[in-house]
Amino acid sequence: MVDSFLMRGRRLFSIKTLPWKSIVKFIVTLPLILLLCYLPTTYLMHKEYQEGYKETMGTTGFWDMVFLEFDPSIKGEIYRYIRQFETGLTDEEEAQLASLICTESYNYNCDPKLVLALIIVESSFYSKATSSKGAKGLMQLRPHVAKALAEEVGIAWEEEAVIYDPEVNIRLGLYYLSQLILQFRDLKVALAAYNFGPTYIRERIELGMPLPTQYANKVLHKYQRLSEAESQTL
Repeated sequence: MVDSFLMRGRRLFSIKTLPWKSIVKFIVTLPLILLLCYLPTTYLMHKEYQEGYKETMGTTGFWDMVFLEFDPSIKGEIYRYIRQFETGLTDEEEAQLASLICTESYNYNCDPKLVLALIIVESSFYSKATSSKGAKGLMQLRPHVAKALAEEVGIAWEEEAVIYDPEVNIRLGLYYLSQLILQFRDLKVALAAYNFGPTYIRERIELGMPLPTQYANKVLHKYQRLSEAESQTL
């Protein structure tokens, strides 16, 4: 009886009878499982670590950019979208820009995707863009308009070159857009005023003339495309 038990044990653990395919699969699969567990855990630890610090411009580090590549939030999505363009900015500045767009958009109760669409139409995210009419920067602001907006917002205006600063340009551009939306109470009309100027649009409204729609339609079409792309990933 003892001999029979030993024989069974030898056959069970013999080289010929060991499930080698299962062992190989286990060896290959285990590191992948550990990696999939490690990334979310590390990400959550990183987010908890950041909660103790106030998020400010200029504090984006290497790991912040790494996490943004996998961040499922709107901030990460915008960052990855910005990376598709020639921005004239460093990697760190692009990460800061994504954060700024989200923060300023929510400050003015505006969808970040709408701001994203407007910037794409205006400058294709090239921070040094200058139009034939003299509009400058990401959101294509004319210097005299930007200077007046800076005084309202409380941003120091030492020289015209500050308009190319992404932070200044986004803050002024979003403030300007929000004021136009409040003034005209219609997004499409507000976008037309952003492009042609509120005085011109107001005069056409008073005279009962049709408003230009090409620019607004272009921004809204891009906005719709971005929103549809987001819904498809959910």
